[in-house]
Amino acid sequence: MSKILILKNDRVGDLFHSIKGILSIIEINKHKSNCNIEIVLSNFSKEMDFLFKANNVKTSVLNYNLNLFDKFNIIKKILKNKYDKIYILSPKNIYFYLPLITKSKFYAITVKDFKRDRPYDFLKKKLYKYYVNDRTNKKLGDSISNLVEKLCYEDSLQIPVFPNICNSVISNSLKKNINLLKKDFIYVHYKHSLFSKNGWTLESFFDLLNKILNKRIYNTDKNYFYPKILLSSDIGNYDYNKYFLEKFSFINFDTEKCKFLDSNITYLHNIKISDLFKIIAHASHVISPHGTMTVMASYLNINVIDIYDVTISKNSFREFKPQNNNYNFLILKNSSDQIKDKIINFL
Repeated sequence: MSKILILKNDRVGDLFHSIKGILSIIEINKHKSNCNIEIVLSNFSKEMDFLFKANNVKTSVLNYNLNLFDKFNIIKKILKNKYDKIYILSPKNIYFYLPLITKSKFYAITVKDFKRDRPYDFLKKKLYKYYVNDRTNKKLGDSISNLVEKLCYEDSLQIPVFPNICNSVISNSLKKNINLLKKDFIYVHYKHSLFSKNGWTLESFFDLLNKILNKRIYNTDKNYFYPKILLSSDIGNYDYNKYFLEKFSFINFDTEKCKFLDSNITYLHNIKISDLFKIIAHASHVISPHGTMTVMASYLNINVIDIYDVTISKNSFREFKPQNNNYNFLILKNSSDQIKDKIINFL
């Protein structure tokens, strides 16, 4: 019996950068009755386990920030199971010391940055195969997703981008309001720290939403529609969350309470990750600060307007650039009409 362990206890956006690579491992081994695959997800990404459904695959969960108990458990797991292959797709320091305690073949993404390399050179020699995410390289190079794909591919198999999205598990709140997905809509995410830092008030953000609603958008059938908006914001119960609940139609995913007004905007309060995936999969466009939403949409090949902070490093465009022909990005410098018009022109 052969055993494969994939260490990917990261945030959801980072998980999606490794999707194709992980699916390639599953595809290559899915017909091998004597092969078992275990994928370690994080407390943030565990709801996405439906992406990896296969007879010989199971998922387990470790914290994103490993505590002492987590570290003990991962060492115990490796000593007990004697894996043939271990893939380090989350470059956490302790993982690079694991080759010292087992004869498993290790495949890894390592990191080179301006402070120090991860791992040290003597630990790299213990890796069977690795690719370096070089953050000191200002030139265009491989994205994280490309590096992971090269690490995981063992032959020329054509791997689908995603399994059927019907496999996703959604909450009762979304099931009761599934008709929202049957209408043309744009998904917009409000990240308070980014918008407020760059001088956006809630009124200027609402002005952007109104401009979106007034935009006539053409689809692939050469028909047009005036979109509705599904809106989300930071998870929590902040003042702006409460204001959205008062101002717009809403679905509250904490309480399962809904309220629908005569409005073309529906606020999705504290939406769950698996519900978010389902909604993004049906959106015509996704407008959001860079993160989980834009990465999900990119890998689903949805039209994306990816909003970056002015402090973004040039290397980040290389590291996180998605494989999506429907991708646009902009730097959010202020709340001027020029910035808003640039967003609208991408639609």
